[in-house]
Amino acid sequence: MGEFVPLVKLSIIILACLVVASVYATEYFDLSYSLNNDTIFYPGQKYDFELFKDKKGYTESGYWYAAYSFCMAEHGGTHVDAPFHFSEKGWTLDEIPESHMIDVPATIIDVQNDVFSSPTPDTFTLQVHHILKHETQHGKIPSRSVVLVHTGWSRFWPNKQRYLGFANSTNSTPTLNFPGCSIEAAKWLANERNIVGFGIDTPSVDIGNNGGNLPVHIFLGERQIYNIENVANLHLVINDVIKKGTVCNGVINILRLFVLPIKITGATGGPTRILAYC
Repeated sequence: MGEFVPLVKLSIIILACLVVASVYATEYFDLSYSLNNDTIFYPGQKYDFELFKDKKGYTESGYWYAAYSFCMAEHGGTHVDAPFHFSEKGWTLDEIPESHMIDVPATIIDVQNDVFSSPTPDTFTLQVHHILKHETQHGKIPSRSVVLVHTGWSRFWPNKQRYLGFANSTNSTPTLNFPGCSIEAAKWLANERNIVGFGIDTPSVDIGNNGGNLPVHIFLGERQIYNIENVANLHLVINDVIKKGTVCNGVINILRLFVLPIKITGATGGPTRILAYC
């Protein structure tokens, strides 16, 4: 019973949050990709996604029965990077506090025009001046929130060559090429806005062609800030909420998120369902 009571309490909290959210929400947005044979995984992992249809059909007793198994690596599709992914003392996926994931405030920083007006979009990184420009237009980023960056790179999903940037390689060995976040912007968000999570619509929070250096992963992991990679449908939120001036809980352009990763003990990350409402 000792473990059962906290679980019941957590379930009640989540249900209460969803009930309250349903009263005020005008629309829900699913910011996650479905898992299937087209799911893109960060290179270097052992498995892609595979679904095994173990049982499917009518039994000898005449009732329908279906049960499947699946196999996949942690870091593919829309997923959370736990701080432990790049920090020995960081939280594993199951240790991230619920308060950092359940009904948390969120902000979308839209840099799509900056990315694709650049002669080399795949070398773009979010900088502090992009954040300050966003705040000038939309207000201060709330403390203990999740910041999501819309680069527009999701337009290439699920084309693996385009999305990972292999098509932009200039040598015989394919290299990753896609936008990311600068270490300066990551530090500013952590130090000045005390964020709990950072997400982006690309395969990684660090730029693709990084020469093996992953400073944003390392820094955020050390600060117990989780990452969300391969975020989907941010353009729908921008079009339907921000551009239409929808009021979220009395404040323009403030969303709230439910970040719901699969709960694997000791995991460095895992597939995640993200629900946003306004």
